[in-house]
Amino acid sequence: MAKIIAVAENFAFGPISKLVTVVNELKKQGHEITFIGYGTAYQLGSKQNYDHVYEFDTDSKDYLNWGKTIFSENDLLISCCDRSSMLLAQQVGLPKIWLDILFWWWDGLPDFVFNADLFIQQNSLNNERNMKKFGKLVNNMAVVGPIIDLSYKSLPETNSLLVSYGGMEAKGWYTIGKDSNYPYTITDLIINKVIISNYDKVVFSGNESIMKNLKTKYGNNKIHFGTLNRNQILEAMAQARDVLIIPGLETPLEAIAYNKSVMYLPPSNSSQYVQLDEFRKTGLASKANSIHFADYYPYKNLAGKNLRKIMDIFLKELNIYEHDNSALDDTANRINKHLRSTKKERSEQINNEKLFMHKLGENGLSETLNLINKFISNLPRKN
Repeated sequence: MAKIIAVAENFAFGPISKLVTVVNELKKQGHEITFIGYGTAYQLGSKQNYDHVYEFDTDSKDYLNWGKTIFSENDLLISCCDRSSMLLAQQVGLPKIWLDILFWWWDGLPDFVFNADLFIQQNSLNNERNMKKFGKLVNNMAVVGPIIDLSYKSLPETNSLLVSYGGMEAKGWYTIGKDSNYPYTITDLIINKVIISNYDKVVFSGNESIMKNLKTKYGNNKIHFGTLNRNQILEAMAQARDVLIIPGLETPLEAIAYNKSVMYLPPSNSSQYVQLDEFRKTGLASKANSIHFADYYPYKNLAGKNLRKIMDIFLKELNIYEHDNSALDDTANRINKHLRSTKKERSEQINNEKLFMHKLGENGLSETLNLINKFISNLPRKN
């Protein structure tokens, strides 16, 4: 068995969710897991039963010195989109695996990522542009289908509503209360304008500090707020009659795999704006089950452009939306209409979702684990 360092980028819940999905299975197989994380990554990673857990900002100037000893004591690194850890692994000569859930999105990656000993790309959205741009630069690439834990899929459905916001913040990119009030705006809308009285239970999941604030204001015996770990979010999703989620990537893939008729909330960052573009292009989403800012304001083509610039553009439009009562009222009306959709309408949507998943390939979790274990079996033995 190997001693594995597991790290995810501190960017909302996407990278850490995918890392946990993979690493939890490796832990079950007997590998020793050392997790390092910060911010939203630490919020989820620290809730897992790993052998060693460290809270450290991988983007800090002290990380490379702090981590040298720990990295040197392990057999390999698995990094889900955390570049600093890849650089540190290269410096100490530690074999490194890059788990990429955003290959289609990047405007560039450093050579020490392209030169990963194993580069696992999860197939999700159209990656043709970046395969042409970066494909020849990547060493040892393997492309797998959506990486999803289906352990809870057979749980019985209950009369519950799941509202999943994801991590909601990304250090150095956007902060709730400063750059956006998204979860407060949307929660107020759902509580006061969406008809939720017919549910036995309503569960909101997201960032720890924000969920704590929302619980204080709105929480009661029926309406629950919390930061659910991966097992809890999948359990809640499997049992939910209805699911309202941001148009991120990882939670939507899981909801689709769990055969849920998904309603996509407005995007909360620039990548979600582009992802919702793609969802609509593929027929996965429409105006009937998604809220896009382009429904209210002039469309912005953000794909493939400088990531910093498009985040600035997006946040300005988000601010406009958060103060646009007409758009917010329409959002509530459309959510209500979706929640009242007929059995036939839900079945048609689920069939579209199944078609989307089929095009991406089989569930990639087993293949990912096989790739990693084969990689481990070929590692040189340490004295």
